[in-house]
Amino acid sequence: MHVYHEEDTATQALEILTATNTWLLARHQWLIDTMRCILTGENLPPTDKLATFDYVMPEHVNLSTHLMQHFTEIRTALETQWLEATNTIHPMSGLTVYEQLNSYQSSAHHFMLAAKKAHQKLLEEFAMRDSLTGAKTRLTMDATLKEALEQAEVSGRPCAIALIDQNAFKAINDRWGHVVGDEVLVQTANIFQNNLRMTDQLFRLGGDEWLVLMPKTTKVQADKVMQRTLTIYNAYQFKAHDDTDFSTTFSYGIAESSEELTVKIWLTEADKQLYENKRESETVTQHQPANQQQVSAS
Repeated sequence: MHVYHEEDTATQALEILTATNTWLLARHQWLIDTMRCILTGENLPPTDKLATFDYVMPEHVNLSTHLMQHFTEIRTALETQWLEATNTIHPMSGLTVYEQLNSYQSSAHHFMLAAKKAHQKLLEEFAMRDSLTGAKTRLTMDATLKEALEQAEVSGRPCAIALIDQNAFKAINDRWGHVVGDEVLVQTANIFQNNLRMTDQLFRLGGDEWLVLMPKTTKVQADKVMQRTLTIYNAYQFKAHDDTDFSTTFSYGIAESSEELTVKIWLTEADKQLYENKRESETVTQHQPANQQQVSAS
């Protein structure tokens, strides 16, 4: 079992951003040195002396699947852009210094512009996403929900939100500690991301509370999506550090968009249904035989 801890993953996210910046700064310096060599007629500095991503990256990286996937995509794009730039930067026989510099500057400018955009995208992605689970944070939630309401009104097609709360999550932390609790949060996010639709967006509101935005979706359709996800989630077996297998569950409340609806009212409607569903779920659990109870009810 991977061991996740919220503070550790936040630190590692910062280390990855720092490593990416170090990688870029080394290549920026190489570009400056190359310009000097073209002007002086010296041999171009070797690229094999530049620190690779593998060299500057922290030794042990254990971020969420989504964040690592996004970083890998950015890293691959940066490395590809760098190879394209260096393949065109070389002494060109028969060309004047001016022509060499002009060709070099064009290639260098293209790389630095592409690298800046890629690094900025990575920075924004890490800032917008929860470092533990990879879900989006509430920092951008209000703006995203407001935009979704506006699009729904323009298109005439409703959208829905689902507020989610893991049942008795405190019982997991109390029994096995926060390391296991963090692992549950990570796997919860993975299950959501893997079973929601491509157009849906997952937000972590904090603790064990989540929100799913479902564009072009009615309340009935959203309920089907959540029921399917809940069925998969209920069947998932978590493992504690003492090798105990356990399952847990969650409650949710859905609200559909409508004209003249504000984000605040939208969230309030979903929260009201969540409260009602959670109360019903706890009532049913209390009347189950003890051997059928999940850890969420302990």
